[in-house]
Amino acid sequence: MKSFAFILSTIVFATSACTHFTKVATEKEFTDHPVPYSPNHRQPANNKIPWWSANENQVQNAFCRSKLPATSAAITAFYKNRPLGPGYEGGTYTISGIEIKDERPELVLALSKLLFPANPEEKIKEAPANFQQTFKINSSCSKALCAVQKIFGPEVGPQMLYLMDQFDINTSPYAFINASAFNASEIADVIRSLELVHPDQLPFGSNKKLIRFKRGYTRASYGDDGGSVVANAAIELFDSWSEQSSVMRQYTLYHEIAHNHSDNQFSDYDRSASWLALSDWKENKGGEFESLRKKAKQGHPFVSRYGETNPFEDFAESLTAYRFNPSWLKQKSKDKYNLIKLLVHDGLEYTSAKDCQQAPASKGYQRNIDQNGDRLSTADKDYILKSCRKPFYESVLGHMPTSFFDACVNYEATLLWQKQNQLQYPDLVQQALFDPTLRVSVLKFKAVRQELAEKLQPEMTDWLLKSMESYSYQMSSAQSNAEYCDVWAKMENRIYPELFTENKWATKSIYRSRNFSPSAGAARGLCLDLVQGFVPTAKSTRSTVTSWLRKTVYISDDGKISERGITRDSLMTYIKDRTRLYEK
Repeated sequence: MKSFAFILSTIVFATSACTHFTKVATEKEFTDHPVPYSPNHRQPANNKIPWWSANENQVQNAFCRSKLPATSAAITAFYKNRPLGPGYEGGTYTISGIEIKDERPELVLALSKLLFPANPEEKIKEAPANFQQTFKINSSCSKALCAVQKIFGPEVGPQMLYLMDQFDINTSPYAFINASAFNASEIADVIRSLELVHPDQLPFGSNKKLIRFKRGYTRASYGDDGGSVVANAAIELFDSWSEQSSVMRQYTLYHEIAHNHSDNQFSDYDRSASWLALSDWKENKGGEFESLRKKAKQGHPFVSRYGETNPFEDFAESLTAYRFNPSWLKQKSKDKYNLIKLLVHDGLEYTSAKDCQQAPASKGYQRNIDQNGDRLSTADKDYILKSCRKPFYESVLGHMPTSFFDACVNYEATLLWQKQNQLQYPDLVQQALFDPTLRVSVLKFKAVRQELAEKLQPEMTDWLLKSMESYSYQMSSAQSNAEYCDVWAKMENRIYPELFTENKWATKSIYRSRNFSPSAGAARGLCLDLVQGFVPTAKSTRSTVTSWLRKTVYISDDGKISERGITRDSLMTYIKDRTRLYEK
């Protein structure tokens, strides 16, 4: 689901699950080198079930396909007719020598991601040191669309920028090693594949790798049969993928996205006990999986022979059948169909045209919360406040964005709300809406979040001022702002107040931090921002960033906190701005 994907966007998924004609490589990190590609077009022998879970006709006529711009002209028109959006400010950005003027900030960011390595530690030898000089981009080419056309080609460039901006999908050979440039027809099929993914399931990663692997090569780990490997879940598309028809390219890519529906949520649906039990998958001593049900011929719950390979391909093929051939999946296993419906597709189905008008189940739950209230007691809210105090403080003086405080509130509130409404909503499946391993929820409790933030804002203001009283003897009127704020950096020796360390969100969430003290850099930045005059984020994006960078202004009055501009009112205003509710 979209919320999970956004929260977990900093994690990279790279296993070797792959679309393959005859066998699959063992799961491992991709550390092997590329080797020459040897075409291998062997077709699997006939069997009682097909190799794939759907055919071309079923993919081509799938219900609920959205319409996305796939050509350069359509993408140019898309941005021409798109509003600039709130917070837009003009100005000039320089990216590898290219001057981009008065551009949408999201396109500036998308262009930057396409031109630089996704992993800063990797060196992409094909990447120019200066794109402006290499591609001779002059001052008249001052928009992101123009720049990508010069660098990647007039057709492919806009397609790449669109995928990067709209879906956080990076197709650039300058962002990843062993990548070749897509051609226009290939990348158009990438876009068409995303027409088959429900919008609530996108993006499914941050700066997500989706590359055309080095042409003429495959991976060494695939051995002599590497020519049969079409794609993998990294996502890397090989020569065999390009040789497929347009429709089967889309099928293959959807299959790889299906792997990501499990792993990118970090729920590991395809490794869960509930999934493994549906086909009696058991792991042997060698780390490989065998289906005991298949061995004993107790039914045959697989939608394809490729799905028989292991539980991961079973999961991806079943998801692909759910999307393109749902009646077949129901026939083979109603249990798999229902599990996928609730855990992966949020109650959405694709069996007929009328299904396209349905809303995800979570939106019904959210509507109930928004219209009828959360019905949480004072004691419930006190518990949530106690549980989420630390991420609130850390959003100002730690290592976390405010969204982590939101995640904590939403998760703890969802647990309480779910207990109250289990009888009313029997389909409210735990892992479909909230994940006890990640400790995140897709439901939003905005009123609770706002109420708790309003309680914590003055509390934190007073705690900060009281904490700095013990360092006041180190402040003097002779200090520059930088020297004065270096004293604030000593805040790292303090400990956040009243930490509820028994709460599982604080200790077991993926956002957990074992450092219970403030960050020196964040405290210094807060001080510099205040003594030099900060601009609220709601009013300006560019000037807010600029205010964090100022370090050279001098004030020659005495060293009292109030006369440096850091009063209780100014500090409270600052904290309110940094912790305000962003989402409408």
